[in-house]
Amino acid sequence: MPLRADESANSARGLARLPALRHKGGAMARHHDTIEILVTARHLEAQGIRPTTRMLRLALGGGSNAAIAQALAVEELTPLEELIRRRRDQLDLDIANARRALAELEAEQARLDELDDSLAALGRA
Repeated sequence: MPLRADESANSARGLARLPALRHKGGAMARHHDTIEILVTARHLEAQGIRPTTRMLRLALGGGSNAAIAQALAVEELTPLEELIRRRRDQLDLDIANARRALAELEAEQARLDELDDSLAALGRA
């Protein structure tokens, strides 16, 4: 894969080949969650690159050394696949709760529409 003009010299070492994890530019460092850090580490390992904290920070386009080190430590206790499963379960629960809240809001809106129609009917009578 040829380098684009906006890619850094570090990209030549394989970082540019990380799909959708390439540095996005900008001066502000963005927060990377544990799963994103660990998936990036797996991509580096698959390319034969030993994922050090510094290398992961470069691959992610920023981030805190402490957060990266903590994510690597978490994987020693809980496999990445388990972290993904737990996060997916939590998202499913959040989505179900959001749907329930939306249904309650729609019911309240329907009740207000009925009251408004009732009031309008009184005005016509």
